[in-house]
Amino acid sequence: MDNRHDTSYYGNLSVGGQHMQGVFDTGSIELVVLSKKCASFCGEIMRTLYNPLGSPTYVRGNYSLVLSYGSGQLLGQEAYEKVEFGPFSATTAPFWEVVDAQMPLLLSSKFEAIIGLGPIPPHVVNLKPGAKSNRKGFAVLLESMNLSHSQYSVCLGKEPGSPGYVTWNDGSPAAMPETFTTLSVAGGNYWLTKLTDIRIGEVPFACSQGCGAILDSGTSLLSIPSKDKHRLVSKVAQMIDDCRKLNLPNLRFKLDGVEFTLPPDSYLAEVFGLPGVDMSEHFNAKNQTECQVSVMTADMTSSLGSTWIFGMPFFREYYTVFAQRQGRHPPRIHTALASDTCNPVTETNAGSLQSFGHQRQVRRLDASKLRMPPWLHKARLAGHIEESALEERLALQEHSGFDHGMKAQVVEPSGVTTAV
Repeated sequence: MDNRHDTSYYGNLSVGGQHMQGVFDTGSIELVVLSKKCASFCGEIMRTLYNPLGSPTYVRGNYSLVLSYGSGQLLGQEAYEKVEFGPFSATTAPFWEVVDAQMPLLLSSKFEAIIGLGPIPPHVVNLKPGAKSNRKGFAVLLESMNLSHSQYSVCLGKEPGSPGYVTWNDGSPAAMPETFTTLSVAGGNYWLTKLTDIRIGEVPFACSQGCGAILDSGTSLLSIPSKDKHRLVSKVAQMIDDCRKLNLPNLRFKLDGVEFTLPPDSYLAEVFGLPGVDMSEHFNAKNQTECQVSVMTADMTSSLGSTWIFGMPFFREYYTVFAQRQGRHPPRIHTALASDTCNPVTETNAGSLQSFGHQRQVRRLDASKLRMPPWLHKARLAGHIEESALEERLALQEHSGFDHGMKAQVVEPSGVTTAV
């Protein structure tokens, strides 16, 4: 995957023979593609938008639905296309063709598609051309590619500017069982697991009674509850006077009872620039180069309590394999320490995933490039992540028009059109 400013990673895919770049997002399950029909509202000048007129395999569906997120709204048209990425392809894959938008995030980022890699709920209804079940359907690309029971890994290079990798049908956990630790997944809609005993060095500061952690490849930084950020800032201020010195404490915690460690560059950076409008309430920064605690904030809960998001810094340290539901086995997460070349590290202590504790140079972070995925905006507004997933699907069915004049419509298979 191409690295953009260490805050976004984009992979290649083909939709109707048209090459574009998308976010491989472990926080969602659907394929969403920006269309030329969206034009300026999708930032046409900044990116290559999908052109249905340039594809002989394009099929338009019956439904137009508003995908409602905390950062804005996208008007998606049910559509089908030949989609390819890596060695996989589907001749009639469903996707939401974005034909209109009211989302400032699109004007400050350059992705052209979102490829959902979240855990697929059992009995999910995948969209099919003309099917009556489409009223409650999802555009699940992995289902169309026969990957709904597969497993795939995410690893990001440690050095600033280095690429990231998604490996499909990754068999590493079975081939190296002594290297990987398996984490149970507590949430049906997210890669959610139990988080406890968060410490800065040896000093506890959060989750003493337990909380939740979502592993999400589409979030630029760690995203934590605001009360925990205040504690982190206070603890760091007591420990160091210059975060450029190579004597900084690691961030330590337990996932599903297993010890993990993240190096100081996961929560500290030399920050410059100001965050975009849609990010300003999640990240505080001064408009000057300054070494400071660099985490985002999002206050929300899950079935495990107050919830953290482990974004891109986690995948720079840990080789992470996401296993979809397989037979009687529910979705699982397999983790191993990652080498500098994004391979699983085999020489580790059994039962522990503590990193080597080596100090890397503090990163320079352009706050204007930070990205929080749409699902996280939505979850923050809902306040509870399981509820946010349900509300998003309801919003697709009980939608409203856009301010600039476009009305969302649901076109029923009978031909009756209902405007809202």
